Amino acid sequence: MKPIILLSATIKVDSNIFKGRVDFHDREQDYLKATKFYLQKGYPVVFVENSDFESDGIKAIGKAHPNFEYISFQSKESHLGKSKGEIEIINYALIHSRLLNQVDYLIKITGRYIISNIDKVILPTQGISEPVYINPTRNLRWADTRLMMMKKNYYNQYFLPTATKYLDEEKNIFLENIFMRSVLYYLIDGGELNLWPAYPAYQGIDGTHNEKVEFGNFKIWKYNLYYRLKSFIYKHRV
Repeated sequence: MKPIILLSATIKVDSNIFKGRVDFHDREQDYLKATKFYLQKGYPVVFVENSDFESDGIKAIGKAHPNFEYISFQSKESHLGKSKGEIEIINYALIHSRLLNQVDYLIKITGRYIISNIDKVILPTQGISEPVYINPTRNLRWADTRLMMMKKNYYNQYFLPTATKYLDEEKNIFLENIFMRSVLYYLIDGGELNLWPAYPAYQGIDGTHNEKVEFGNFKIWKYNLYYRLKSFIYKHRV
């Protein structure tokens, strides 16, 4: 069985708080397309939605796949910011998902995004064999959180305590900053920096700005060339 993917989702947002892609019909279609893609690629999917929205369309897709879970609940944290809501989804999934309880790792993908080269990104990790995989920026201030791959032990020992202590969107400390900071603490404790095996070719909609994200062949080639160079540099620095 391929590694299990957690898709984080908020189908029905409060337009008084959230700006960008707010129409719940559009958001539901985004999540439906991504869910269908990963299931058709053979990945078990745990779809966790935090606006207590029951999507008949997404559930219908899942009925044909035994390794699919649809979990919904009403968020108590989303009004504090997107980062708080995302962590709440992960925590809820780790407690309530039957599939995730069977493994020792966490692979979270923001549910609106299709990663068209997902096999090249995930499969070389051999079931998330390292504590954490990350794509840091050059100044080490933040890391991409559209995809997060780590062991549960790392999540509980480094990521969650860092988020609990430092996450504060009013002070511009977001999920991306927290993820990077947790890795720095891990490195101080003697850990090893492991980058993603390949750069994800994202396809979808940026919900914050309601803008299309698309990786064509040239963009995929360009990003992966740059990513291989960055991987080489970080490998020889650490």
